Amino acid sequence: MEKYKEVNKFTVRILEEELVVKGEVSKDYVKELADYINDVGQEIQETYPRLPRRSLLGLTMINIADEYFKTKNELKKLKKENKELKEVRNKLIKDNNSLKSDNRELNNLLGEVD
Repeated sequence: MEKYKEVNKFTVRILEEELVVKGEVSKDYVKELADYINDVGQEIQETYPRLPRRSLLGLTMINIADEYFKTKNELKKLKKENKELKEVRNKLIKDNNSLKSDNRELNNLLGEVD
């Protein structure tokens, strides 16, 4: 039998509007999200004080989506770079082990000559 997860319900104020949020999230997390949205909206409103409410909401969504996609692309780029660095690291380890082996062999030959 499937267990039911607790669904929390919160009221938050986002851009001067009360909204009810339901989900399997904490109140602190929802507040953090609302604060972030409000900060972005307020920054836009300060730049364009006469902006109609609908435009403010639209620009706020676009700015947050833009930041999300830039962050997502940066993460993708960093994952690719991390993969490439792991490949270089593995090659360096392999080369280092090969050099150690060569060094041991040369030292053994040198010991035979002495």
